[in-house]
Amino acid sequence: MTWEAIATFALVMVTFAGINLTALRSMLDRYHNTVTADGARQAQIERMFFELRISLPLEYVRREDWIRFSATLDAKLDALREELREEIGAIKEKLYE
Repeated sequence: MTWEAIATFALVMVTFAGINLTALRSMLDRYHNTVTADGARQAQIERMFFELRISLPLEYVRREDWIRFSATLDAKLDALREELREEIGAIKEKLYE
């Protein structure tokens, strides 16, 4: 073999290794960017989850208070309706006698 053939073979091998290393580096960079983006998204989801955990008891208490208030209000309206029916019944009896 001549020195030119050895140099050409070495140049081809170095070029092939350089292309493979560049491809490997590109793949690793893409993987790193994906992991970083996923980590940021995971942090955002965790923050939203914690905010939800904080707000849920407050919303539950508000809803529970509203249900209690609504039940009390409905009971009072039912009692008022019964009183009005009794009063109207007494007035009807007086009118139609």
